[in-house]
Amino acid sequence: MGQDYSYTQPSSSSEELYITSLIVAEGEHYANEVESNFTISQEDQYAAAPEADEGIPRTCYCGSEPVVKTSYTPKNPYRRYFSCNNVDDGECHIWKWWDVAMQEELRETQIQLRMLKDQFFESDQKVAKLEKILRVLSKKTAVVKYRFAREFVYCSW
Repeated sequence: MGQDYSYTQPSSSSEELYITSLIVAEGEHYANEVESNFTISQEDQYAAAPEADEGIPRTCYCGSEPVVKTSYTPKNPYRRYFSCNNVDDGECHIWKWWDVAMQEELRETQIQLRMLKDQFFESDQKVAKLEKILRVLSKKTAVVKYRFAREFVYCSW
């Protein structure tokens, strides 16, 4: 209970500057260290994978076109899947269940359809706005023509 926890500020402003500059230097050092950790590492270079992650696979990893095959295993009898004709060469080839691919394809199609509907709605709104502007400008043009014709008749007398 008798301990004094009071804190006093340094009496010298040069001492404050020294401590502040040390803190700033330390902060810059850590910032540079963090930046260097991110810039030193290089990205791994992999061959471009075919777009088979979602939906129907279009090409195999070997470059050939996938084919639909049928499973005859007891666990998945007569279940269709996408595979490659070159699957026996020991390399990595495409393999995906047909029903899973179809579900993903339909999901992607629904997303694209929704986006097209949104774009159509936005375009429809823009057309309606432009038609309204066109009506206003047509009215203004008619007024200007009328006034011009009236002035022309007035001046010709």
